[in-house]
Amino acid sequence: MMKKLILSLILGLATVTAQAQLTDWRNISSKNFVSCIIHDENYLYVGTKGGGIVKIDKQSGEQTVLKRADGSMTGNAIADMTLHDGELWVGTEYNGLAKVTDNGIEKFDMKNAGFLSNQHFSGFYFNADGTMLVGGIAYLYAFNGKKCTAMYDINPLSPYTYVKKIRADREGRIWVACYDALNRYNLCVFTSNDLVPYNIPYGKVNAIETDKNRNLWIATNNGLVKFDGNDFTHYTPNNSALPEANIADLTADENGNLWMLSEHNITKFDGTSFTAYHLNVANDYLLTIDADNDNVYVGSHFEGLLRLTDNGLVAVDLIDNVLYENAMSLSSGCIDVGGNFYVGSLYGLQKYNIDTGDYKFEPMTQTAQTEVDRNGNVWIRWALPTTDTCLMEITATGRELYKRTDYPFSEADANLIKFDRKNRLWIATNKGLYMRDGETWTAYNKSNSSLTETVQCMAFDSNNRLWCGTFGSGLFCFDGTRWSNYTTSNSSLPSNYVGTVIVDNNNVVWLNCRDPQYPDKMGAEFGLGLTRFDGTTCTTYNHNNSPLPSDCFWDVQVDADNRLWIATAGDVGLVCYDGTAWTTYDTDNSGIALNEVTKITLDPKRDLIWLTQYPGLGLSVARMNCQASAVRPITVSKSSDTYYDLQGRPAKPTTHGIYVNNGKKIIK
Repeated sequence: MMKKLILSLILGLATVTAQAQLTDWRNISSKNFVSCIIHDENYLYVGTKGGGIVKIDKQSGEQTVLKRADGSMTGNAIADMTLHDGELWVGTEYNGLAKVTDNGIEKFDMKNAGFLSNQHFSGFYFNADGTMLVGGIAYLYAFNGKKCTAMYDINPLSPYTYVKKIRADREGRIWVACYDALNRYNLCVFTSNDLVPYNIPYGKVNAIETDKNRNLWIATNNGLVKFDGNDFTHYTPNNSALPEANIADLTADENGNLWMLSEHNITKFDGTSFTAYHLNVANDYLLTIDADNDNVYVGSHFEGLLRLTDNGLVAVDLIDNVLYENAMSLSSGCIDVGGNFYVGSLYGLQKYNIDTGDYKFEPMTQTAQTEVDRNGNVWIRWALPTTDTCLMEITATGRELYKRTDYPFSEADANLIKFDRKNRLWIATNKGLYMRDGETWTAYNKSNSSLTETVQCMAFDSNNRLWCGTFGSGLFCFDGTRWSNYTTSNSSLPSNYVGTVIVDNNNVVWLNCRDPQYPDKMGAEFGLGLTRFDGTTCTTYNHNNSPLPSDCFWDVQVDADNRLWIATAGDVGLVCYDGTAWTTYDTDNSGIALNEVTKITLDPKRDLIWLTQYPGLGLSVARMNCQASAVRPITVSKSSDTYYDLQGRPAKPTTHGIYVNNGKKIIK
């Protein structure tokens, strides 16, 4: 950016402004959800759901994190990993397949490898010729290291099916363990042309493994099954010393011992006897196990990486482990006056200060929204009907709880809370609007206004007029006295289902209308684009007439430079629109954790944009490089005030772009 400015000044450009770009990306996440663990001679690899991979040097204990923000990993949600010929192969939940070597990282996905989906790659098998089998959503793929060469349908009728593990027995038969949402079958034998279901009568298959003698071991919800190539042997708590029937995962160590993970035990089986290590695990879920000689590691849902000792399981601290959990509420995220970021999550309220690194987690089930008022106080809204407390206000001196039964909206479902320019609290519900001014409440519904019952979204302009969108009755404006209603019948609104609304710095209203048939569905095809409404005329931008990659939005915000930031639906990224240019930030060109952003929070004081990622992926933060807060315009002497756009038309350079002045290109 500085090189551009210096070059422009040397060339004698009239007015030069640094074009804003998102930089200094950070992924803020939890590593408490460990999904898979593998090892080699030198390293332990810990895959997490949302926090990337932690690579631990077994000699020094030094840890390195592979994650999206710095480009060392394609995705932060790790489904599975394996090591082959010195290469680390990683299956991600949302970002395809990755290969990590000393020379860098390669990504294989729908765009470059021919996969039908980028979701949930797990299960690996390498053929003698170096080709491989890898599982994805609904399909098993044959892969030559660069491209998908064949695909095999796992389960065409199931809504969500994926491969768990792939192993070969001593006869060379390839076994595929699947998760089948309809529970029709869980085990297949792979032939050269097809997957053949193999319905064993012993229970639902959770995992498979082979030992050093190439016996196939099957973990089920009804015990352990051994297949030696000819016969099956079934071990249960009734006919052996196996302590529990439901085995979640299993692995074989270098000595041929089998290690199994169940709800309350880690069990070692040496082929003759079972040795159980009873676990005192409360309020947690053990997910995966890895045995590295005498070191046995377990991955859990809430406590991260655990190591088995004589005293039970002991936590192994992982670096860059900031949050308690990554499952954020869809519409949650706000900044208080002290720079603390508040976000609601599935199990509680999370507070993080990026300047100091201070973090606090408070158990609060189903915290649906965090919002800051004009005084910098933070308000918490809970999802209904999980609690009798509807709101909580956090101030510098304490907290105040608002019981649902004490307020007029006690019978309504609150969709959203907002504060206007007078710091009055507005609550959008399925039974209209409720406004709190001091201690006075006013209700607006179809009995006393033209407003219909359900209000979906709200925004306020510089005149403190309320703009709100409904699902079925279009857009409303309320100036404190009069209601105005804009619909498809009296304006060029694309539909009467308004999902998001925002007002920019020039009092222009921007909204995202939804497909009337499927207004609640959040997919790229279920929205109707970005509509600009100046009070008289509607102009709509969509994927057909603009670079917008999606027509459905989770959220839209406006920064100090009057740029729109759009959280699109459909796994296509974050979009910035400055009135002229469209810029998309995605996992191919930025450090964003995931293309699906559900809430945008702007922090102009620190020049940061906070992104609440789709549930399970934590937060992404980047520097905005706003002119209003960071880089100021540089002015030098000029001989003419006449500017032209690149088509030769006279133009006023009030937005970012490229203009011509005195025969030279001007970067604005």
